[in-house]
Amino acid sequence: MSSALVEMTGAIVDNIHQTWLYKAIEEWCRKDSLEIREELGLASFSITSSDPVEMYQKVKKHLLSKTFHDENTLQFLMNAPRWVGFTLDGEEFQSGQQVIGAARDEAISLLWLMAIPKLIISPTISPEEYPIRSVQEFVKNLMESDESRELLIEHMYNAMEVKGIPDITFTPSPIGKGYRIDDTMRAQRIRLLLALVIMRATAIPYDLDQVFTLDETKLVEETAAYMISMQAYLLLRNQITGSGAHRSFDWPLIGNPMVCNRLFITLNTLRQSASLLATSPMYSSEVEETRAPWSKREFVSFLLQEITNHYSEIHRIRYGKSKNSELDLFINLLKGENTKIAERILEVDDPGTTLFEELSGYKQRAKVGEKPQISPERRFRIILSSLKQMVSDGKSDAISSEEIEDQIIDAFDAIIEVVEGHQITLGEESERFAQALCFETAYRILQLLDVGDALMDLPWVSRFIAEESARLDITSGDMGSLDDEHRIKRIVSAYAGGLMYLILQESVE
Repeated sequence: MSSALVEMTGAIVDNIHQTWLYKAIEEWCRKDSLEIREELGLASFSITSSDPVEMYQKVKKHLLSKTFHDENTLQFLMNAPRWVGFTLDGEEFQSGQQVIGAARDEAISLLWLMAIPKLIISPTISPEEYPIRSVQEFVKNLMESDESRELLIEHMYNAMEVKGIPDITFTPSPIGKGYRIDDTMRAQRIRLLLALVIMRATAIPYDLDQVFTLDETKLVEETAAYMISMQAYLLLRNQITGSGAHRSFDWPLIGNPMVCNRLFITLNTLRQSASLLATSPMYSSEVEETRAPWSKREFVSFLLQEITNHYSEIHRIRYGKSKNSELDLFINLLKGENTKIAERILEVDDPGTTLFEELSGYKQRAKVGEKPQISPERRFRIILSSLKQMVSDGKSDAISSEEIEDQIIDAFDAIIEVVEGHQITLGEESERFAQALCFETAYRILQLLDVGDALMDLPWVSRFIAEESARLDITSGDMGSLDDEHRIKRIVSAYAGGLMYLILQESVE
């Protein structure tokens, strides 16, 4: 019996309480086909009078939709077997009970695969002690063959029996009765399916075409790297946000050298695992039309941005529109000098202490009211980069409309400064330049939020907002804002308003 597999299956069972997915697994494992049939009102369903494939999909979707409320994730899980080449054949089933049972078993398997990345490493383990080789061994057995998966099932059963839950079935492969594929492709496509579901569970984006090019060994390493990277990133976030009484970065706190040093230990683990990700655009940059893993400086810059985002969230929730001038300045200083701070940290042997000293220095500068010396052009780039990072982990749905609104206001305020700063040079082209920059900015933001199709409506929505704004100013007698000297501000404000309207409309739909 492999000690690595014993270690990993034991860890998964020990950590089961860490995810809400287990409650769904437990519920469906303890419901038989007849109970599900009654729950769905399928008393009249028979294999001769109904389409078995349609019923299979209905049952599968019902079970998964009880757990996954995100439509994109739900559709991925519904379609993943078909994407890798499996077809569902209704002729395989002899009864309605078989259809319901097979759909139930597949749903349970998918729930297990989605849960594994969250359970395979205990949150109490320090990042330098992550059992990377054991994780790879687990993934290897998960993907290698039906026999190796049976071994995992045996280990999981033993671990769960020790915990007093032997009636919960661990089923690591969603491909069961009803699915067909050419025998020569079956093993490879099951591996791909297992990898894709696990990668999806990590919330790290991946390139589907590149995943299909990996051989068995690379696929195992890649899948393990996704899980390690996810765990390291979540730990990094938790170290920054804190919990309970342990909130080292809860303003006006800025951590201490020991806390900051732990951040760099975690960051180093993240960097090592993320550098192995060959199929993900995350933690990489595009250089001359090819992607290259982030450098050490880019990872340090990433850490600084995470800390800055944390303080920005505190500012938004705790102070809102009332503002805290000192915290606001502190955030702006960190944003504006992110690159310089990262470069200074890379020059020393004790990055944790240096990070704390940097944060202390910027807090003092904010306290005396020192504003960051940032050109409008650089501020504009920083804002767009910040928004890009907010959605880079594929969780744009979790970003509040207030956060998006703040980013849009900042970006378009910077556009006003950019245009006004070059108005003498631009001359009569100022308005056209402002419109082009607004349109390009709106396009980039809509693309980042995955609602690029809304761009077609931007011109007429912005024009409507501009006309309504002018009408209200005329009605109220505020004619000063309609002067030519305010035209750039009116153009930019109309585009910002139109962009925000379109984003909110897309979120409602």
